[in-house]
Amino acid sequence: MLIFVNVLIAEPGLNMIRELKFMLTNLGHEVVDVVSTGEKAITMASNINLDLILININLTGNMSGVEAGKKIASIYKIPVIFITVFTKNCLTKSLQLPEDAITLSIPVTQDHLEYSISRVFSS
Repeated sequence: MLIFVNVLIAEPGLNMIRELKFMLTNLGHEVVDVVSTGEKAITMASNINLDLILININLTGNMSGVEAGKKIASIYKIPVIFITVFTKNCLTKSLQLPEDAITLSIPVTQDHLEYSISRVFSS
């Protein structure tokens, strides 16, 4: 089943932003906006129609991606995929990620991105 979604990217790295936009477009998804801080991600979640947020756990600004992602999922009920260089086991324990959190490890491949998105919408 193909699902096409409106995505917000919360990522500070220009190369990663370029790669994610390219892969998401190839998969038929719409990148609605790109931000680099947790505060902006929360503002965008409240202001635009989003189906999904890809958020790096390390954002610029005063709020981590984990904190922003948890707030967005809790308040706005928008699914979040956390982007990280760490494995999920490390994150669940050290950063208090929910057990059911979906993570995407760097380097991101289109196959892993597609699989992660399908996991979000299969439940």
